[in-house]
Parts: sequence; C-alpha cells; structure tokens
Amino acid sequence: MPDVLFVVLDSLRKDHVSTYGYDRQTTPALDTLAERATVYENAYVPAPWTLPSHCSMFTGLYPSEHGITNGFTDSSLSLPAEHETIAETFSEDGYRTAGYSNNPWVGQLSDLNRGFDRFVEWDLEVSSGEPDRTRDLAYDRCHSLLGRAIQQPLVLVKRRFFTENLVSRAQSWIRENERAPTFTFLNLMEAHSPYYPPDSGFERLGLQPPNAVSKRVLNTKLLAYVMGQRELDGREQQRVHEFYDASIRYQDGQLERLLATLREQGTLDETLLVICADHGKTLGEFDRNETPPHYLRNINVNVPLVVKWPGQTEGKRVTDPVELTNLHAAMETMDEDALTTETGYALTEDFLPHTASESTSITRWRSLNATDLALARCEDGREYVLDGNGETETAQRASAVDTDRLRTLQTRLSKREKAVDARAATTDRSEDDEEIASGLESQLQDLGYLS
Repeated sequence: MPDVLFVVLDSLRKDHVSTYGYDRQTTPALDTLAERATVYENAYVPAPWTLPSHCSMFTGLYPSEHGITNGFTDSSLSLPAEHETIAETFSEDGYRTAGYSNNPWVGQLSDLNRGFDRFVEWDLEVSSGEPDRTRDLAYDRCHSLLGRAIQQPLVLVKRRFFTENLVSRAQSWIRENERAPTFTFLNLMEAHSPYYPPDSGFERLGLQPPNAVSKRVLNTKLLAYVMGQRELDGREQQRVHEFYDASIRYQDGQLERLLATLREQGTLDETLLVICADHGKTLGEFDRNETPPHYLRNINVNVPLVVKWPGQTEGKRVTDPVELTNLHAAMETMDEDALTTETGYALTEDFLPHTASESTSITRWRSLNATDLALARCEDGREYVLDGNGETETAQRASAVDTDRLRTLQTRLSKREKAVDARAATTDRSEDDEEIASGLESQLQDLGYLS
C-alpha cells in the first residue's frame, strides 16, 4: 500500500506560486516536484477559510453537509462523529496515521485530530510537558510582563520555530515507520497573516529585508485591514505582497525538507503526494465590505493543487475544474478521476461572518465556478457574476447580464443547491455550546479571527 503525504499550505494564493507562472521564484521545491506530478490549474475550495475547508477536505462533504460552517456562531465547533475523516479511513485500512498542524482551527478544537495515531498541534505543544515546555513558559512570562505590545512578533518567532519543529517531527515519523504504510498530514501556515518571515525569505527573492519596526508597522496596518477598519494604499499593498512572497519562499524550504526525506528513503516515486491550499488570501486588493463578499473572488477560491500519483514520473497539467471536496475520495481510491466534477463546475460555500468582530448573524453565499466565470448567489436571492481572474476580476449584478452562459450557470447552481440542501438536512448537529480555551483564543486573536 503506497504511503500518503497530504500537505495543506494555509492561505497560499495560486497567483503567487512560481509553479503557476508567478514571476518571483517563490516555490522552487514545488516547481521541481511539479515536473513529475499533476498540476491542477483550476482547483476550487469548498469554503474560503480554514475551518470549513479542512472539514470538507477531510470528509468529502460540503460545509452545509458536515455542518461546520462558521466557527463563531455554530452551536458546536466539532465535526460531528457521524462523518468519517480521511485519517479514520486510512486507519481502518491498516495505515499508521500522523497529523501535524500549525493552525489552531485544525486539531482538537474542531475534532479533526480524530483517526490519527499521533497528532501534534501548537496548543498541544504548550501543554505537553515535553522539553518545549520550558520555552513556552518563557514566552508566557514575556507575554504577561510586556503585554500585547510585543506579543505578535513573539508569536511569529514561536510559530516559525514550531514550523521547523513540526517538520522535523514529521520527518522522524516518516523514518520511524518506513516499513509500514503511513498517512501523514501537515498544515503549514507561513502564508497566513501576520507576516514576519526571516530575512532569508526576502534575500532569496532579491528583496531587501525590512527592519523589525517596519515589520511591526506593516502587520499592524494589515491586521486593521483584515478586521475591516481601514484599506491599504498602493504602496502598502506592494509591501504586503513582498512580505507574503518572502513567507512563501521560507515555507517552500520547509516543504523541501519533507520531500528530501522521501528521496533519502527511496519512497518518493511510490508515495501519493497531495499539496494544496485550503483557501487563498486577499492582500488589500478588494474592499472587505463589498458585495458579493471578496472571499468569493477567484484569488480566494481558485488555489494551488499539485498531486504526484504513485508511480507517476511525467508531469502534466489539468485545466478542467476540480473540487478539493473530492480529495477524500481521490486519496482513498488513489484515483485521479475522483477529483473531477461531473458537470465541469465547482461549488464553493461561504457563511459570513469569518471573524468574531463582525455581525453574529449568518449569511450564506454560494458560488458556482467555471474556469473563466463564476455565479455568486446569496440566500436572499441576490446574484452576481464574477468575471476574470486576480486583481482585474469584475463583479456585476446578474440582472444586468443576459447571456446563455449565465442562464446555464443559474440552472446548474440551482440543481447543486437543491442536492446539497437535501443531503444537509440529514446532518445531526450537536446543541452543546463549546468554549474556546484561553490559549487558543489568544492564538486566534493573533491570526485576526478575534478582536
């Protein structure tokens, strides 16, 4: 049975990945892998933020079906036990399973650690009692003495160290289980704000590393943008893109460490490798209060996906739309046909708000995505046509557009909605309220989810 390595590069935009033609070489390790793998040009996320997207990738269900739609207003944060995760599937098939998560949403908080023989996450590092505990106590002491004025840089230093430690642990796991089939999952989130990449990330891209004050100032402005408190001007956007690219370059080096381990063991060729993002990232290009929500823009929902199927030795590119919701079936069967959609369109669901500082009422949006066009529909009946890609993507009311293509999208979306809603009606939701532990709450504040 082939080993499986599933790596989610949190918040990674496709148009900032050199594998997809970006002019900065941000991902040389991924570029090299892509030469012998399948690059999906139009891979769409089930939801444009971490929690529901991971739940969908782990279960093969849309957010409406698994019930984890919004982490701040859902009655339960945990994935219902009735939905089998990909780790549980592989465990039942005789695999040894391990997960390593740098994102507090992915793990014990959401119950996505189910099915793993070993699961390491940031919060568990803090409370584990292992050697890292001494460093964590020092961090906590600094936090209590100096307050949030310096907390964010400390958090990012800690996160960077944990990223490297996380990868080291995954390497050890792979080496220790060389003779047993393994399913290994990692979430790396250097592409998630805030951005404090090491100087080497800038230097490898030919960029001048900023000083500590500049990093702090820019990240403060970016956080205000994320929280909807201000917009970013052109120069600020340019700098944010540089910080973002430097973070991606650093992260790619960590990916290379994983791939090098497989090469050393001689297992790379026969391993199923799945590398993707859970969603993209808006870096100041769009008004966060616009309609339809900027989360449904192409840069947020059309993400990188590179898969090296067992035994694959030649690279190829697939332009047809695929859905990350189908990753569960594709990994379980190791069949690339399981990734494709039946209709040639991909569905994304979005349940607002994404942050606890916004309104507590939920508004559902759905978009049906084609390679060059998308239809976004609000539950109140409003419809918008999204045309184009990247920063030049336009949005206009569907009522102002009269084309056969639009009518096809409207019909297709209505059919998909009806089918998803029928399946969602069978989901058993827990009514028990769950609280976010104080340590996790602090981490979510630093990531911009809580005010």
